[in-house]
Amino acid sequence: MLKRMRIPAAAAALALVAGTAGGQAIISNGTVKLGINAQGHLNNAGVGLRYITPAREYESTSDGCECEGWGVGVRSGGVVTSWGGANDAVGGVTNLTNIGFTSDASSATSTVRLTSGATLQISHEYKPSSVPNLYEVNITITNTGAATIDDVVYRRVMDWDIQPTAFSENVRISGWGATNLIGAGDNGFLSAQPLSMTGSVNGCTIAGSSAVCNGNFETSVSRDRGSFFDFSFGALAAGESRAFQTFYGAAGTLDGLLAALGSVGAEVYTAAWCAGGSSACSGKAGPGVFGYGFKGVGGTKPPELPGGPSVVPEPSTYALLATGLVGLVGISRRRRNVA
Repeated sequence: MLKRMRIPAAAAALALVAGTAGGQAIISNGTVKLGINAQGHLNNAGVGLRYITPAREYESTSDGCECEGWGVGVRSGGVVTSWGGANDAVGGVTNLTNIGFTSDASSATSTVRLTSGATLQISHEYKPSSVPNLYEVNITITNTGAATIDDVVYRRVMDWDIQPTAFSENVRISGWGATNLIGAGDNGFLSAQPLSMTGSVNGCTIAGSSAVCNGNFETSVSRDRGSFFDFSFGALAAGESRAFQTFYGAAGTLDGLLAALGSVGAEVYTAAWCAGGSSACSGKAGPGVFGYGFKGVGGTKPPELPGGPSVVPEPSTYALLATGLVGLVGISRRRRNVA
């Protein structure tokens, strides 16, 4: 569930000057390894999102294009008027000032603010999840100014480069219909700017893709794919915060990843797996299936996740079932009459 909080103005001002700038970290829970930059995005020292197996570690985002990042902006009248974000390969760090970065062997927290324009402070807290196949990221966006912001928008984007066949993946996106989700696709080469196609040559989906824009899909043709998500969280009053969760994860199979995402109540997610060119790549069965999920974005658990709602037949299906039952009753009556 989307959380709303209000912080005193004095505390908000103190948060802007506290902490140390700079920093980076490589963190691990023994199953998943992440390379975190000071601004809260991935891909540090060749480590993005990795799956640790007894044989080796499999990387998923740092090979080739280090295209992974996030952005926060303010939208007014349908237009993003001010934003800041970080994506090493597409635009770098834009309009962000570091407030603090702390880390240990298994966790890291980045706090930044927009340098100019909107009065927003953004925190990304990475920590081990309750399940070993996921890392939990608590994201908090705070309005540190004196006026209400019309609409806060957030983007997360990643280019999947999944070993052992980096640059050839298939992708699933699910959870479309969540209240706060306003854009999604398989193009991982976008900039961090919410709602923007900057940095893209193909728009919402990769050229020749079997993906769809702004809907649930699973691709069937391997390409160098990624995933992006745009969210709108509405108005944010002075001193108020919006908080939601995301989850980076990996498992040996798609079913294993979905079980992990289901156990934490993910509402929206992407899953990706290597798609060919190597005998070591067996698609949805590994050697590594990677994913990214969201919680607290106005959705419900998709039905394919363990613990999700049962799939309810469409009205036409009910009609067919009813017709079949009537037919069975008729047959039964005829048999009794014959007897």
